[in-house]
Amino acid sequence: MINSITENIIWSEGRTKKELAKQTSWSSSKDYSGLSGLEVNAYDFSHEVTCRAITSHGLSYHKNFKIPVDKIEDFCNALMQAKKIMESNNEKI
Repeated sequence: MINSITENIIWSEGRTKKELAKQTSWSSSKDYSGLSGLEVNAYDFSHEVTCRAITSHGLSYHKNFKIPVDKIEDFCNALMQAKKIMESNNEKI
C-alpha cells in the first residue's frame, strides 16, 4: 500500500475583486500568474515533496517545484525566519 499526503494551503478563493486582491504571484521568464495557494504532495516512495500552484482557475500542473526530502527542514526554517523578520518589522510600524 502506498502512503501519501496532499494538503492545500489556500489564501485566496474565487475570482471576486476582493479575493483576487489577496493573490500573490507566480512568475518566470515565460509566465506570470496570480497565485491563490499551494498544493503540497508527497508519497512514501519518493525522495522529494512536490508543491503545485493553485490559481483562481484551480490546480496548475505546469507550475510546480520540488523540495528534496533532506532539505524540507531547511526550507521550513527559512520560512519561519522570514516570518519572524516580517512580524517584528510590522510591530514597529
